Amino acid sequence: MYQRIYVPVDNSDFSNRAVDAALSLGKAFGAKMTGCHVYAASLHDYRFKQMEYTLPDEYLEETELERQRKIHDSLITMGLKLISESYLEGMAKRCEAEHLEFEPRMMDGKHHAELIKDISSADYDLVVLGALGIGRVRDSQIGSVCERVTPTRATRSSSASTARRSPSARS
Repeated sequence: MYQRIYVPVDNSDFSNRAVDAALSLGKAFGAKMTGCHVYAASLHDYRFKQMEYTLPDEYLEETELERQRKIHDSLITMGLKLISESYLEGMAKRCEAEHLEFEPRMMDGKHHAELIKDISSADYDLVVLGALGIGRVRDSQIGSVCERVTPTRATRSSSASTARRSPSARS
């Protein structure tokens, strides 16, 4: 039934439960597992540019400022990739213990947009996504990434809606 299962991970409790559920299904069906983590290095780049005016004067000369930007971008990207690798490593070890094939994926960008693009680019049979992630807002029932990645279709039967209307409204 399920041959390819995709799991976005962020090491939150909900993400870890999604990994648990995906592994159970993967083991039952012998599925290939794909774990994905999206990091947002470009967000840090934007914030650094917003703070540039606060740098000491010797760093505000354009050549030096460009050098500082490159150093900042390199450090942020390297750090975020290391974090992504650590998140994916946990799932990789669990897949190995269950003798399941595992493919790690990581990318830079807006979380929901990159996940949608990645999911759409392959033919996964199932996506298992935690309802809330690491940036959860207190008392939320569903996170913004989950809400944007999982399309919800709500329909209402025309006969049921007609039956609920008053007789004068039907005419």
